[in-house]
Amino acid sequence: MGKRRVQRAVRATAAALTLCWCASAAAMWTGANVKTSPAVPWGSDAAMQSLQQLADAGAEQALLVAFAWQPDVSSNAPALGSDSDPERVRAGLRQMRQAGLSPILKVHVWIPNHWAGDAKPTDIDQWFTAYQAALIPLLDIAEQEHASAVVLGTELRQLEHSAHWPALATLARQHYSGKLVYVTDSLAQAEAFPWWSSFDIIGTSLYPSLPEDRQQRQTTMDNAAQRLAALGQRQQRPVWAAEIGLRSCTTSLAKPWESPEQCSGHVAEHLQFDVLRQWQHTLAAHGIDGMAIWCWYTDPSVGGEQDSDFTVQGKDAERLFKAVSPR
Repeated sequence: MGKRRVQRAVRATAAALTLCWCASAAAMWTGANVKTSPAVPWGSDAAMQSLQQLADAGAEQALLVAFAWQPDVSSNAPALGSDSDPERVRAGLRQMRQAGLSPILKVHVWIPNHWAGDAKPTDIDQWFTAYQAALIPLLDIAEQEHASAVVLGTELRQLEHSAHWPALATLARQHYSGKLVYVTDSLAQAEAFPWWSSFDIIGTSLYPSLPEDRQQRQTTMDNAAQRLAALGQRQQRPVWAAEIGLRSCTTSLAKPWESPEQCSGHVAEHLQFDVLRQWQHTLAAHGIDGMAIWCWYTDPSVGGEQDSDFTVQGKDAERLFKAVSPR
């Protein structure tokens, strides 16, 4: 009898913890990935103006995109870019907080004329040693400036099965006490990533091809959100759509990840707003914890009604940051 009571108590505790975890994922925040514009560095008055506009639009979180640069896909020596040196990153995180935004540091790898997922170093041990050296000063800054989370890596598809990630996460915790995140490039990659136990939050980019028909599009989005929610349940971790975007362009649905250089089309502000709002309602309805739009810039004058790129600045899609209720 005593043993059965203990078993019931254990099951009840587990159920209560699951309910508690699910409840914590019920309210979804909406923020933006923020990139530096070439002539508007972190710490400048213009960057402060841009961040204040983001906060005034209703955003809760701002993800400061910092870059580790490497010259080619086979390089073993990623290093911080000149626009992402520690003191500039410090200035950006500080400005975000001053604007009333919760700052998150999000590290990307930049390779000229390539996507980060193409990175395939000839010496993985050497690459991770260099990447770690680039990250440590940023982690120290994130700790000092009270960043609410740090994304240790973004869309590094060729490196995601490397056993270096748990060690990197352990090292990161020696410098930074907040939440650690990894961001895959797709839902399938998120489901296959083997190291979620080393991270606090599951992150992924969401750029699936989308149907023109709204109802068919809803089915695609529901399927993606259900799979993300199921992944979070399996791993018992919050889930972020840490990068989700759509160009304000008539041709953006088939390949939402493509840049203007890859695909041309007419400006379509309403399409960008409608599709991202549909994503927002769908993700919230399935209990996804957060959604970060790609993207926002430090230059407060970019975007506008004639712009067909990803930024939501000066467009209908700025309204996305206002709170919404699940559909």
